[in-house]
Amino acid sequence: MKRIHITLAQIQAFATVAEMRSFTIASEQLGMTQSAVSHAVAALEKELQVSLLERDRTGVFLTDIGQRVLLQAQEMLACVEHIHQETSAAVGLEAGKVRLGSFPSVSAQFLPKVLRQFRQRYPGIEVVLFEGTDDEVREWIHTRAVDVGVVVLPIDELETIPITKDEFLVVTSLQHPLAQHSQISIRQLAQEPFIMSKAGCKPLITAMFRKAKITPKIQCEVIDLRTIFVMVQEGMGATIVPEMALPSDRSQLHMMSLEPRQFRQLAFAVPSLPSVTPAVAKFLHEATLC
Repeated sequence: MKRIHITLAQIQAFATVAEMRSFTIASEQLGMTQSAVSHAVAALEKELQVSLLERDRTGVFLTDIGQRVLLQAQEMLACVEHIHQETSAAVGLEAGKVRLGSFPSVSAQFLPKVLRQFRQRYPGIEVVLFEGTDDEVREWIHTRAVDVGVVVLPIDELETIPITKDEFLVVTSLQHPLAQHSQISIRQLAQEPFIMSKAGCKPLITAMFRKAKITPKIQCEVIDLRTIFVMVQEGMGATIVPEMALPSDRSQLHMMSLEPRQFRQLAFAVPSLPSVTPAVAKFLHEATLC
């Protein structure tokens, strides 16, 4: 049986390029020249006798075998990080890295306090934040691109620790006919033009209408929340968003609770709680105390 000669540096280079989708960004992340990163990946492909990455004008992409190898590479690197953290703890040092995935509303409203307090308590542990959509964060957790991610419950195939609830609010302009109310029902809202968010909360919002057995009068579906709030402010319709997603300037907007009140339950999620690194375990413990 042929012995395979691969190095940890090659695995690290490949995984970083795959995660960043760029040799340039990967070289910056690793503190290496782009040529060195390319050489490491090429050497790994030559040793394995497969093509792991493909390049075109838009960026870098994983081949089919590259996708499968990436998962194993990330698990290998996680094991190395685990060894580093265990040995650091054995000699009285608090060190390591936590890769955290989150979506914008939670990153802006919930995480700053958590990250500040954790950094003060464990200055030797680096927390790297990756921000994406709800679907992207879930994918990152499954593929080990992040160590822990923020998700909306319920969710299958991941182990979770609930952290907080976030209320869904109806948002209108100050001149909207509904702006005289402080609380309204889904049925009342269904009579008005509605602007649907195509971000991660769309399934939850759709489920509210479905449960009430009514169909909203959707005027448009928009991904960017900033665009939604401008449309609402201009009187184009009402919308529903989580409270954490509200803009800092709400002076031209009217917010109302739903009757009955509706919430999304947020949680930290990992593939397996018993297998998290010491640094991640400390982060989860401290974060749930905030």
